[in-house]
Amino acid sequence: QAVAVRISLARSTPSALAKMGHRMPQAARASSGGRKSTGGGTLLRHGAVKGVARNPQEVNRFKWVITDGKYFRKRATPGGGPPFIVEQGERWLDVGANVGFFALCALDLGASSVTCVEAERANVAALRSNLKLNGHPMRRARVLRALVRGRAGSPRSRVLLLSRKTTRHSVLSVPEREHDGARQAVPEAVTLRQLLADWPSDAVKLNIEGAEREVLLSMGSRSWGPHIKKLVVEYSFDVFPRRCDFDEVLKHLRATGWRVYPESVPAWFASVDATWDRRKTLGNDARQIWAFRA
Repeated sequence: QAVAVRISLARSTPSALAKMGHRMPQAARASSGGRKSTGGGTLLRHGAVKGVARNPQEVNRFKWVITDGKYFRKRATPGGGPPFIVEQGERWLDVGANVGFFALCALDLGASSVTCVEAERANVAALRSNLKLNGHPMRRARVLRALVRGRAGSPRSRVLLLSRKTTRHSVLSVPEREHDGARQAVPEAVTLRQLLADWPSDAVKLNIEGAEREVLLSMGSRSWGPHIKKLVVEYSFDVFPRRCDFDEVLKHLRATGWRVYPESVPAWFASVDATWDRRKTLGNDARQIWAFRA
């Protein structure tokens, strides 16, 4: 009964997930009978870390983040850069926390605390539930419901577009070709500079489905404060497909005091006038940017 190596499955009833519009994996359906409810979803495990995924996208995200550790590079970052790991006692800011899988991973690896920022209401509830499931007290795992923008402005900046995929809600664009118009007002919009002032952190993980570009471009050299040492960003090419836009972010980070090590991109995306072609990527439309303060 395994989804991936060292991931075990436990239950919500098939009918419950069907009402949520999600189809359970075959292994999960087969193992659901007679199991105690975990609040709806599939209970996943990797080592000491447990997490509940409500749909196949979150099952895949658990594997990507926790089992495979894709945000980290134990030996080196691309281009011969230094390793990117969680060091003992670090304070992390998780912007775009979703249901908490990165936070769980960072805490398991030795972070002293993680401040989790997530915008979507149901995701926040699932995030809190996953932190509680792993026994993390509030002093180690804080949760803030907010959108993170380049500027905290009008009420229009606090509207979230809801994707059918719970991992892909965005203020800018959702992956569906025909969006059904579902939206959600978020109580607060904050800037990354404000978050770092309120919650001093040593490291940042940023994954906000396209909005990472405006957030990074809004940050000057002094905006990061005195404590930040490193940053990992998930850049969304399905939202900003032009190579020149990607290069602008890399250039801005370097100009504001960062040593930058981006994940490799396909050869057909190498020229400055290239445009990301989703027909060639089979859904793999994001790349990591690892950065260290110079």
